Amino acid sequence: MKFAFLVVSILSTVSLAKVAPSFQGELLGGGRVSLSEELAKDNSKGLLLCFWATWCAPCMQELKQVTEKLKDDPTLPLRVLTVNVDTAETSSDVKPTLKLYQFKIPVIADPKHEIFAKYQDAKTLPFSVLIKPNGEIAEIFNGFHEEMFTKAREAMK
Repeated sequence: MKFAFLVVSILSTVSLAKVAPSFQGELLGGGRVSLSEELAKDNSKGLLLCFWATWCAPCMQELKQVTEKLKDDPTLPLRVLTVNVDTAETSSDVKPTLKLYQFKIPVIADPKHEIFAKYQDAKTLPFSVLIKPNGEIAEIFNGFHEEMFTKAREAMK
């Protein structure tokens, strides 16, 4: 009986890591990208997958803070890949918005929310996922959180 309790106790403390759903998408600047390709680029850095839309003011704030933080702190073990979820009605706003905010970040167009649906059912924005190089989801962020950067450092230890 003690053995069974010990096994249950050990199993209850083991966290089962969730693997990030795979995807492929079209980059706004041309070309295709996949999650596996992005993760293979640098196994010393995590990947922050940011979902956003042009009409979402908090999304713009998050992207601005993320890009500034990465520019200001090159030691941060983090890369960014963004997924724009503007639909056909607002997709023409994406490139002008990137230019307006001077964002030089990779953007995947997801007008049908196919990638977004793999990560979140509620479809609330902004929404970001911190993914370790091994494909494991380290953290999920609903809205911008300053601890994204602390969590990125912790995930890469």
